[in-house]
This record gives sequence, structure tokens and C-alpha cells, in this order.
Amino acid sequence: MTRAASLVAVSVLLWSLGHGASAQSPSGPLVLDAAQLWDFAESLERQGEHYRAVTEYKRLAYFFPDSAEAGRAQLRIAVALLRGGEPGQAAAHLESLRATGALPERADDLRYLLALARLERGRERPYPLRLEGIESALQELGQIGADWPGRARTEGFVQAMTHRPELPEKSPLLAGTLSALLPGAGSFYAGRYAEGSLAFFVNAVLIYATVNSFQRDQIPAGTVFGALALVFYGGSIYAAVNGAHKFNDRAQSGYLEEQRVTYGIVVTPAGGVAAAFGRDF
Repeated sequence: MTRAASLVAVSVLLWSLGHGASAQSPSGPLVLDAAQLWDFAESLERQGEHYRAVTEYKRLAYFFPDSAEAGRAQLRIAVALLRGGEPGQAAAHLESLRATGALPERADDLRYLLALARLERGRERPYPLRLEGIESALQELGQIGADWPGRARTEGFVQAMTHRPELPEKSPLLAGTLSALLPGAGSFYAGRYAEGSLAFFVNAVLIYATVNSFQRDQIPAGTVFGALALVFYGGSIYAAVNGAHKFNDRAQSGYLEEQRVTYGIVVTPAGGVAAAFGRDF
């Protein structure tokens, strides 16, 4: 076969492959409706792909704002963000919806989700630093209407938090004072026994070393041991005060989480954000 014939054969083969592919390709662009986008977003959410689901819910709400699924998609954005560990973004989204006057018929759903986002936000922070958000969440829950399906549970939670029983508490001032009088005593008072034992032992050793060095006229060594003793003495006071604060934080945060579980005000991996109500958004 000559070179020219080979080129012709290759050209014919390429044309036939291209023609076959074009014959099998779709005749037009893929068209999705609101229901199909909803199903796709829901499938992503069920698989735990929360951020991809958020994108599809947003796409649905943008391209099909008048569809039956659009309003629910706006709430599902918040649900997906909550389940994806982004309560701050969920709260911002819900606050934006409220500011624009969107979903007036779903006002109680929005209040519940916003309260949940505020309870979730900053859970790693000390309780006093979360107090503003917690109080704001209780206010939202208290405004939910009587005919909302989960009203009995939200009302019970609000009552439990606003009429909280007296919780065990340690005084940071007393803890610091005790450790100032006897290193480690404040940590024992705060229930941190290993920390208190270590503080007492280290301070006792350093004080003994300081006194012994000066008695032997070892001034440089005594100065070093004395400086270390002062550092550890101050550290034992700080540790005791901090231990009392942590004790109080554990008691307050523990009570909050216990009540949230009791009344179902939680984010669950599989059951949505209101599984205890037999409801999802």
C-alpha cells in the first residue's frame, strides 16, 4: 500500500469513528427540573456529602425559585451545614433568610434551626463565652408557636435551662487562696488530685533546696532554686484557679448537653436535626 493510500484509509477510519460517536451522542443538552435536582441533592446528603448537597440545594433555589421544592431547599441548606459541622455558616444563612423576609410560612422551622445553630456554635469554648449564644437560642425556641410539632420538647428544654437546678460549683478565689497558703491545696479542692500532688511535691522540693543552699552559703544555687520555687508557687496558684473554672465549665456544659439530649435538641448524623420530633426539614 502506498503512502497516499494509507493516508486515505486513516482519514476514512477517523471519519467513520467520528460519525459513529456523533450518531450516539445526545441530540441536545441535558435538562433537569426542580424535582430531579431535589432528588440529587437529597442523595448527596444521605451519603454524607453535605457540602456538595449544599451546592445542589442552592442551585435548585436559584434556578427554580417558584418551585415547590425551593423553600424547603433553603432550609435543607442549613441542615446540611449543621450536619457538616458548620453551625456558623448555617446561622448566617438562616439570618439572611430572615432578613429578606423569606419563608414566612416556615417561620417556626427557621427559629428552631437558628436556635440549634447557635447552640452548636463554639461548643469547644468555655461556657461563659457561649452564654450569649445560648440565651439567644433559648429566646428563639421560646417564640416557636404552640402548633409546631416539636413545641412540647422545645418548651421543656427552655424550662429546664431557665429554671436550672443548683449545680456543683468551685470558687476560683478560694482555690487560689488555698494554693497560696499551701501549694496544691487549691487543686485538691477543685478535684484535680494528680495536679495538686505534683504541685505540692515540686514546691516542697524547691523550697527545701532553696533553704538548704542558703544554709550552706551556696548563694548562686539558692538564688536559682528560689527563683524556680517562686515560679512554681505562682504556677500552682494559677493552676488551682484554672482548675476551678474548668470544674464549673464541665458542670454547666454537661447540664446543657444532657438537656439537649433529653429533649432532642441535637444534630444527628443519620436522623437530621429533629429526629426526636419525628420530623425533618
